[in-house]
Amino acid sequence: MRKRTEHNSNGNFFTDEALIASYNLVKKTITDYTDELTRRCRYKSVVSQVENGTIMDDRSRLIDLYEACYIQNAHLQGTIATLFSQLVGKRYMFAREDKDGKWIRDPKQSKICQGSQFEKIIKGIIEAELYGYTLLEIMPEIDPETGLLKEVNSIERRCVLPDQRRVVQRWCQWSPGWDLDSEQYRHNYILVNTGGFGIFAATTPNILAQKYTVSNWVNFSHTYGQPIIHGKTEAEDNDSRQRLARKIGSAAQNKVLVTGKGDEIDIKAFAASNSEKIYESLANFVNKENDSLILGSESMAGATQAYVGSTKAHENIYRARINSYRTRIENVMNEQVVPVLRYWGIIEADVYFKYMNKVEMSDENKIKLYDMLTDKYEIEPEEINKEWGVEVGKQRNFEAGNGGGGLGDWEGDEDGDGHRMSDEEYYKRYGHHRNKVNFLSGVR
Repeated sequence: MRKRTEHNSNGNFFTDEALIASYNLVKKTITDYTDELTRRCRYKSVVSQVENGTIMDDRSRLIDLYEACYIQNAHLQGTIATLFSQLVGKRYMFAREDKDGKWIRDPKQSKICQGSQFEKIIKGIIEAELYGYTLLEIMPEIDPETGLLKEVNSIERRCVLPDQRRVVQRWCQWSPGWDLDSEQYRHNYILVNTGGFGIFAATTPNILAQKYTVSNWVNFSHTYGQPIIHGKTEAEDNDSRQRLARKIGSAAQNKVLVTGKGDEIDIKAFAASNSEKIYESLANFVNKENDSLILGSESMAGATQAYVGSTKAHENIYRARINSYRTRIENVMNEQVVPVLRYWGIIEADVYFKYMNKVEMSDENKIKLYDMLTDKYEIEPEEINKEWGVEVGKQRNFEAGNGGGGLGDWEGDEDGDGHRMSDEEYYKRYGHHRNKVNFLSGVR
């Protein structure tokens, strides 16, 4: 939380005492998760009957569960990184709407929505979808050197009571605390509250079950999956057998093993058992479920599909899911963030936050698209340079007489069709070959 300094002493921020929270990210179980759901049900049942001063919406232990599963699961981190990569970067702008309903980008205002600090706002909105809520702190200053927002912070979730719209200094204690609806805070703090538990409410039990499965798998592999050395000897007495066992055990360090003429040494490795396959399939099932929940498709998180048509179908679902996230970001930006930026004079009154209408596609599909467009339409060189970073000259297939099927006039083209049609198409349309006499009509 913001500490009061000589540059920030106008009373619009919380006091100089830091927020205090407790963290517990280890040894989480399904029981902990069900207990938090029970707490939520209890709160929803009595929320209308309690007065101010009673903490009912404390989600600190639930956040512990979410962060424990996120930090300790590499696959989930990769999925979230894929999601963020499609929502940040040079994909959005501040724009004005003209009389035809078209959004016109404002270059000066759009510069403000670039930079790492503005990205924190977008990530905070998406994290609200994941965790259920986010409290953002926006400093009303522009960095004079960069012209970008100077500072944006995400407030510790364990000290935020989202449904009660209050920040507490110490978790589980109502006072001291601050009301987010107070006039002195409402222009600096933005609470993004989805009203639910967030997407992580569905991924957390999956990951907890996966952790339990993996731990059992490790124990199983340690017990049954390690190869063993099997020694055979003709000696009947235990001393001789123990002597051979000690020699086998020390052979790893000594690199030398001397046995009797009738002794045999064999290494036995266990093949994958049905139990091991069950463990592996359960772990993969959890990854697939979480990818489908967050991205709409496990193939977009790296999984391969059985056939090409399946991959294309998953791509369409993935694009639709990304568009829904972008719509959510636009709504929160224009309803909650933009009014704050206008209040401080950071942006002008008639601009709005918009994502650009740009189709996300692979480089291969982009090449096919540009090949089709340049064959039928004239593309400005600046557009090619903007997309590919390549300086190009005049478009050749639009030059007159180049034989490329462009729009220019051709020598000997008395019909004036510019040879846009093939000879076969020309014959079907006009009933005679190009530059040939039509004896029925008496014209060429």
